[in-house]
Amino acid sequence: MDGLSLLALAAETVQRYEKSAPDFTIRRARYTDVPQLGPVERSAAELFRSANLDFLLDGPTVDQTFLVAMINANHLWVAVDRMDDPIGFVGGENIEGNFHIVEISVARLFQGKGVGRALMTHMIEDIRQEGYNAITLTTYRDLDWNGRWYTRMGFLEMDVESMGPDYWKIWQIEARHGFNMASRCLMRKII
Repeated sequence: MDGLSLLALAAETVQRYEKSAPDFTIRRARYTDVPQLGPVERSAAELFRSANLDFLLDGPTVDQTFLVAMINANHLWVAVDRMDDPIGFVGGENIEGNFHIVEISVARLFQGKGVGRALMTHMIEDIRQEGYNAITLTTYRDLDWNGRWYTRMGFLEMDVESMGPDYWKIWQIEARHGFNMASRCLMRKII
């Protein structure tokens, strides 16, 4: 093979790699990421317009103090682009001995590209090593990118009252914030 053919082969290999390489990586969140997570969450919420849930766009994002607390507990992960800017995040806390996901958001431009699944997979690996054996969350039951997505990932719907008083408090807070609780559910995944 001549030098020109080798160069062409190398260029083709690089092109194939760039097409198959992910445009993001997952890492633990840093304090410097915190100011960027609110805009990521807002961007992610744009999808709710298609389900007539516009009120979610007007509500508050996860409080920065809470995000810092999750960083301090090693319970906040970010997906970052090639420039190391956050494009998605997942974070949670201990509720009744389970790891409860407080928020998972992927910026609108990056939705449907495996970012959410990668965040969940990375988070599950880390919290399993901490000794957690179950993950919980509240979500909209019938939205394809909510309850149905979590069902495909192995989550099952649970009865809120059977899960303990802290879950009942979460349920009541969501109701006070205007969520239609007939459409909401609590889900759990054993890991």
